[in-house]
Amino acid sequence: MMSFLKYWLFRIKTTLRWYFAAKSPRAVRGEYLQEFLREVYLDDRHYHAFDLVNSIRRHWRRQPGTVSTATLGAASRTTRAPRRPVARLVRQNAIDASTGKLLFRLALWLRAETILELGTNVGISGLYLHAANTRAALHTVEGNSEIAQLAQQTFQIAGAGPGLHQYRASFAEWLEEHLPNDQQAGTIESLDLLFLDGDHRYEPTLNYVKTLLPHRSADAVFVVADIHWSPGMERAWEELKGLPEVSASLDLYHLGVLFFRPGVEEEHLALRKGWWW
Repeated sequence: MMSFLKYWLFRIKTTLRWYFAAKSPRAVRGEYLQEFLREVYLDDRHYHAFDLVNSIRRHWRRQPGTVSTATLGAASRTTRAPRRPVARLVRQNAIDASTGKLLFRLALWLRAETILELGTNVGISGLYLHAANTRAALHTVEGNSEIAQLAQQTFQIAGAGPGLHQYRASFAEWLEEHLPNDQQAGTIESLDLLFLDGDHRYEPTLNYVKTLLPHRSADAVFVVADIHWSPGMERAWEELKGLPEVSASLDLYHLGVLFFRPGVEEEHLALRKGWWW
């Protein structure tokens, strides 16, 4: 396992490298990606759903108790303890408000009818995705049973609708069981939006995306979290954006966004906001 010191040195190095390579949104040329910037990346409109999510986030930050840190994927870089306080889990691992709002606007912009989230955590990111269209089918998968129970409480408190389907399983097991094949129709026929935020390892990350490629819709967007989390994740991101099915990609540092729409001008950019935008 990479030592804590080596890990943080790696993070500093990769952050600086990304920062100086990243472009302003003005560098985007294609009309489709420009629309993504206007409607998703740069949009700052406020929605009532954001207030609900923030109230639930505050709820969890006040809760006592601990939760298991057992993981089916890559080990945590920030703790080696077998358990951690629930409040700390939410503070350190639940999706931040800025990223959550981006996911909400992305689902809204795509008019996504079928969404898959691999990595539920405590359910904060799932709430953002679900709130964009409560009638859409959102399938969210978590491998840690204790954390999945917290997510279930999150969805109950929020009054999530019947379109939200929660699962406790490894990602590989879930995909094998729920994707269509010769023996079964499958839960997902045409995937509009994928949010992959778990099992931050090189080979599994590639496998999950490649497994889902044949089941995507024409305008599908895949979002991969923590693409600069480790050398393996950076390598996975480089290979993912080079897939022949990918028409364009954006590196937003914490997120990598893959576009598959046919006819989109091919662009692969790292973007960051500045005072000019």
